[in-house]
Amino acid sequence: MRRLVLVRHGESNWNAASRIQGQQCAGLSDRGMTQARQVGGALANAYPTARVVVSDLRRCRQTAQPLLDALSIDPVVDPRLRERSFGDWEGRTRDEVERLDPARWRRWRDHDDDVLAEVGGEPDGVFLARVEPLLRELLAGTDEGGVTIAVTHGGPIWHGSHALLGLPVGTLGTVHNASVTELVAWQGPRVVLERWNEVAHLPVELRVGWRPAVGA
Repeated sequence: MRRLVLVRHGESNWNAASRIQGQQCAGLSDRGMTQARQVGGALANAYPTARVVVSDLRRCRQTAQPLLDALSIDPVVDPRLRERSFGDWEGRTRDEVERLDPARWRRWRDHDDDVLAEVGGEPDGVFLARVEPLLRELLAGTDEGGVTIAVTHGGPIWHGSHALLGLPVGTLGTVHNASVTELVAWQGPRVVLERWNEVAHLPVELRVGWRPAVGA
């Protein structure tokens, strides 16, 4: 059995501002740094001999650092783990894109994937041609009985997991900040999903969607 653990980066400054990130990066927010410490500690305890592969973007390198420190290892940095490119939309809020490029934004919301190519980004076919072979490579390169942890982005986790599991797109739900997804490969090509978007290692106040009440 070989295990691939996929970790989404902690909350970034652009996540907090609802900006489209893609391959641009403003780093983690303070909340994201705390999430990184939590997920890093949990994974170090669970998988003390894991190898760690990290996207080269800053928000992932910052997320991985507490785990790397706990394991006393250096990461393998692989730019193929980057988020998909959103071209000219990167750095803008969703409201800005809807206002400045309304026709394309409506098409994107209606699942017209050609829009990304038009704005200089990566449509599904191009994106998956980068991500799916990489995830298969990481699984194949994991020692029998071993664990590889990949610190990456929501897009590679979501699209890559659907592809590896042979699931129709949209079967799986959202990928939250600092969540953990685990894929297990048995003998032969079979890949099994062991857990999806797990956030039990995070205190409730650090989970996506939770905010203190006004005045709290």
